Amino acid sequence: MTVASDHGGDLILYDVDKSGKATQIFPNEAARKITPLAAGMPLTIPDEYYGFDFEAGEAGENLLVAIVVRDAVELSEVAPASQGLASELDARLTIAGVVGALRKTWTGDVENRGVIWSLGTLRYSIY
Repeated sequence: MTVASDHGGDLILYDVDKSGKATQIFPNEAARKITPLAAGMPLTIPDEYYGFDFEAGEAGENLLVAIVVRDAVELSEVAPASQGLASELDARLTIAGVVGALRKTWTGDVENRGVIWSLGTLRYSIY
């Protein structure tokens, strides 16, 4: 799978199945290094260093949810790499937790402002 964004930043990627369970695809513990997504540059997950590929699950419609965060917000409590790939998460609660952590005032610039982030989705089907 390849992910690209018009905006650079830290990537959080979820796969949500038809029952509302989410798997955190990225960040994860298998990734050798977690580097920010560069604007306009594709990121392939898994890459050649993972040592495995993803396998499709049961047939049905799923949803990929990608969140890109430009500012250096600490998100390890709501999206730790340790919950990547293996944990089945409640999609609504998990994504709401991340969005809640991003809805705060950014104080790292001359003037206070909201955190800069974006969210995109892609529906896909497994046959």
